Amino acid sequence: MPIVNVMEEMVRNKLNERLEKTDCCKCEKCVDDMMAIALNRLPSKYVSTPRGELFSRVGSSLEKQNSLDIEVAVVSAIEFVSNHPRHDD
Repeated sequence: MPIVNVMEEMVRNKLNERLEKTDCCKCEKCVDDMMAIALNRLPSKYVSTPRGELFSRVGSSLEKQNSLDIEVAVVSAIEFVSNHPRHDD
């Protein structure tokens, strides 16, 4: 198994959930920018085994503070990119 940052999947899931409810640009460049900004505001959670991935996901999903941190990072990233898009019009 390659080294994986499980935070990336959790942020991607939360971002997709939020984008369904948000009226903003959802082009690939904007979504990538949102992901990068949110991930840079959160600690990485790297694992190298399927067992480590499972433990990391279970532990992270149960921590209320971690879930709140992800939510705040994603909402902030959406707001920032919406106000400062880098894509071509």
